[in-house]
Amino acid sequence: MGNSGDEFKAAIAAANERLKGAGVPVRLRVHRRSLYLRCSKLPPKPGYSSGHRYELAQGPISAPVIRRAEAQAHALWAAVVERRFDWAAFDPNHQAPSDSVAAWVERLREQRISTGQCSTQTWEKHWEGAVFSRMPQDAKLTSSVILGAVLQTRENSRGRRRACQALSRLAELAGIDIDLRPYQGRYGLGQVQRRDLPTDQQIEDWYTAIASEPWRMIFARLVVFGLRPSEAFQFEMVDKYTARVMDAKAGAVRETKAFHPYWADRWPLVGEAPRVKWREAYKAKDLTERIRCGLQRYGVTCQRYDLRHAWCVRVSVEYKIPTSLAARWAGHSESVHNRTYLQWIRADQAESVYREMALRSSKIDN
Repeated sequence: MGNSGDEFKAAIAAANERLKGAGVPVRLRVHRRSLYLRCSKLPPKPGYSSGHRYELAQGPISAPVIRRAEAQAHALWAAVVERRFDWAAFDPNHQAPSDSVAAWVERLREQRISTGQCSTQTWEKHWEGAVFSRMPQDAKLTSSVILGAVLQTRENSRGRRRACQALSRLAELAGIDIDLRPYQGRYGLGQVQRRDLPTDQQIEDWYTAIASEPWRMIFARLVVFGLRPSEAFQFEMVDKYTARVMDAKAGAVRETKAFHPYWADRWPLVGEAPRVKWREAYKAKDLTERIRCGLQRYGVTCQRYDLRHAWCVRVSVEYKIPTSLAARWAGHSESVHNRTYLQWIRADQAESVYREMALRSSKIDN
């Protein structure tokens, strides 16, 4: 948005307040430098259920487009109230339901984002960018086209597994009967990169070596609360041992707990964050990379998610927190917690658990 970004945001916020005050359930929103009208109370398009949230493109964002969009919102809702609403009059892209790849992909996008099944960023990176953008957009969506998209990917690869999962959802929505499980291959969680998780002493040594207070604070947040890297910048303390963050995957707020609690006692977790720049459309990805580079300058040499893995192991193995609760604090499912994050329990941790749970309970003096 350039230097006018703040002005546009203010103008959009003011327009939305006026619409709300007038009882018009239509809102202006920005996506990729374009303005849209959003409403979930419009008559459904063919093939959609009532209550579906629609977004109507208004054009590249500018002051005149914002003013015109606000007027359009009033006109749109008046047509609905007066029972004269016609999709062709308000949506320049409206046409008869299409069986094309592009049309079905757009329906799937609207469904998953409007129901909160994935964020816009996740869709663009892992669904559209990784799978659907490689398909012939104008072709009719058929089982042959779907299978062809699968077979373009490398066998037994993460890309093949992701394509099968995404295309299965697309086929299900379109009512196409195809089973892609036989093509998924042998790629699995056991093939992820080996991790040697840092010990508590290594973590404390790294913390001490970070000369910058802002970067030391970011490191402490990652360590103490098991955050995904970008979550350390959308962070607030609720109490001494509880933090609230914007979940980088779900796009919703979650709370998490301090482990070890004594680190939360010793290390400052609130203060001025490092000044870093990122592209808004790729905020999580850009922040993750900048955090990696920033901490690496101060000698923190672990992989990006090692601190998060270490937190998950610490919570489950050392503190014996139930998996359902640990996974909720981490912001992922129980299966992901067990199968991914608990893969790399260190030998010394396993030995400690054995001594405490087996030898002590058996009263064996070792």
